[in-house]
Amino acid sequence: MSRDLTGNVRTIALLLAGSALISRLLGYGRDFLLNTLYGATELTDVYRASFAVPDMLNHLLAGGALTVSLLPRMAALYAKVDARLAARRAAESGENAPPKGSGDAATEADPEVVAVFSTVASTMLFAVVVGVVVAEIWTEPLVGLIVEGFDAEKTAETARLTRIVLPAQIFFIFGGLVQANLLARQRFGALALTPLLYNGGIIAGGMVGALFDAIEGFSWGALIGAFFGALVVPLVVARNQLRFVPRLPSLDREVRAFLWTATPLMIGVSLTTVDEWCGVYFGSSLEEGSISWLNSARRLMLVPIGLVGTAAGQATGAWIARLYAEGRRDELGDLLGRSVGAVAAMGLVVAAFAMAEAEPIVGMLFEHGRFGRADTLRTAAALVPMSAGIAAWTSQAVLTRAMYGVGDTWRPMLATTVVTALSLPMYSALAAHGVEGLALAGAIGMTAQVLVLTGLATRRLGLRPSRVGLAVARALPVAAVSGLAAWYVDGFTSAGLSGIIPAGTPLYFGRLAAAATAWGLVVIVLGRIVGLPGLAAVTDKVLARLPGRKRQGPS
Repeated sequence: MSRDLTGNVRTIALLLAGSALISRLLGYGRDFLLNTLYGATELTDVYRASFAVPDMLNHLLAGGALTVSLLPRMAALYAKVDARLAARRAAESGENAPPKGSGDAATEADPEVVAVFSTVASTMLFAVVVGVVVAEIWTEPLVGLIVEGFDAEKTAETARLTRIVLPAQIFFIFGGLVQANLLARQRFGALALTPLLYNGGIIAGGMVGALFDAIEGFSWGALIGAFFGALVVPLVVARNQLRFVPRLPSLDREVRAFLWTATPLMIGVSLTTVDEWCGVYFGSSLEEGSISWLNSARRLMLVPIGLVGTAAGQATGAWIARLYAEGRRDELGDLLGRSVGAVAAMGLVVAAFAMAEAEPIVGMLFEHGRFGRADTLRTAAALVPMSAGIAAWTSQAVLTRAMYGVGDTWRPMLATTVVTALSLPMYSALAAHGVEGLALAGAIGMTAQVLVLTGLATRRLGLRPSRVGLAVARALPVAAVSGLAAWYVDGFTSAGLSGIIPAGTPLYFGRLAAAATAWGLVVIVLGRIVGLPGLAAVTDKVLARLPGRKRQGPS
């Protein structure tokens, strides 16, 4: 694998990880505001359940995966046009040759590129508008199917909030198609900005709604945030790079080819989405606040997944689509093996800390206002088993993006659909154990899903399981020892600081600071000894920037 490719992927992953970090901070601000104002109550259960129908509509139209569905086709088109431009440059000489970099404008204006994007985008835009109109009309019956544990009043309120956020799917669908074109040209700026504006909109809406004690402010904020983040930003970034010519919906060759890739994502299911649906469905029949506890625990679990798995998956997937289009299969398999091994290893180490420190993490971040100590304990009880699946969640983010990036959606989606179907009885049985049982079911199911996806990627993309296995083997002792160190130091600190500093946020912060220090030292020292993937590169860069360290100049 070329040094340039490795550096490019790492740079892009860092950009997207930075975006994910800021997005998660904004997401925490959103959840902090919601929990502080309304607690974990019947009202917050209703608000969180109001996103179930829009999420299902998004899933049925493959909204979350439209970008990766269109990406392989656009990458192939751009690779073909780029090759044509390169041949023309080679044939021309001196000052008559097109200047370096001029190929992008010519590529974006290529008639075939414009035709393919315009036809697919027009057809999908028509489909989502029809879907939103139908869902707006039949909102209450649809909500009733999802939250059967709600009474008539709660179902009606859930439907009211659902109608507010439903149109956001139009922005997500069309914006996702624009993102596919940007990613095919390795332009990631809009992808980094989208979640920031979306979460920022929710926070702003919630703050305005709080002035009137109206929780629907969060719903209006989600709609406005989706408009600017998911639609306006990609269009602005692509304004000089992409042309869209509205057309009548059709089922021509290009649309059929696109639907062939996207259909499995529409009709199939994966635990990445069904796990949350199961939390709403089974949680609606549990004690009041269960949906909110599960949702808060999930938000915390998704922080490392977004920073590690999603960022790496988005960066790796875009490059894999390009490598596949250019026929560079050996580099593809090597890149995928490095990525999966690295994120799995990091996921295990982070999971150990999250499981050891679930209570102080939840308490420091959420125990404010109407979110009390009892809510902290119930959320932490869900976070512990949920965190056991972090490594699997991060790995699947890379594996699915890689498979979709080469246009292979049928096999992975059929496999994940089977795993999901087999997992549903487990959710039903473990729901008897409350939020802890539902969280554990998700971790077990996701682990099974990743094992299946790893087998598919090995056969289809040349993934080297030995590389992934070695990374996991190196990470396991680091995770175990660092997690135990954090747990022991936390217990010691908690006993020592109780009565010295006030209970609540100050005590939680003190416990976390001590535990994180112990955890971090073990990870660095033991990780360097066993060769934890990626750790040496990061620590060497940090050490090189310390005062008094000499930097190597060019030889």
